[in-house]
Amino acid sequence: MVEKWVSIEYDPRYEVSNFGRFRKKLKTKYRYLLPFKKRRLFVVKINNKTYIASRLVAHYFIKPLSKGDRVYHKNKIPSDNFYKNLKVLSISECSKRTGHLSNSRAVIKLEKGEIVGRWRSARQAAKDLYISRQTVCDYCNKRTRNPIMELMWEDNYEYNV
Repeated sequence: MVEKWVSIEYDPRYEVSNFGRFRKKLKTKYRYLLPFKKRRLFVVKINNKTYIASRLVAHYFIKPLSKGDRVYHKNKIPSDNFYKNLKVLSISECSKRTGHLSNSRAVIKLEKGEIVGRWRSARQAAKDLYISRQTVCDYCNKRTRNPIMELMWEDNYEYNV
């Protein structure tokens, strides 16, 4: 397979390849840019502005992206930006594929050993119980001496069947 280079419209000195590589044209040679990790995404810096590397590759080699489009890595390796590894999805399609990877844990409320409430996440429990999310996490992790209610993570609760 042949590597193809396309100029980036923001600055024609910068180019992106279908292999997911980036370079800047100098007077007589090229300077290759390495994407770096920022939070959970790999980004590349062009003229002191950061762009998501996978979105640039998808924009130039798959289809022009709109605001509602998300780029999904087929092999689940975020640093692999080869254009055949990328797929453009809508927000709802992307959340169907990656929603199970979220870090939220279900919270339950106990009274006298019986479950009286269940929430999908600490954030939802905090909203319904009118306390902060950090307080819910502290109660579930047993970090308070005298909690006003008994909360715990659902996966730590042993059901008596």
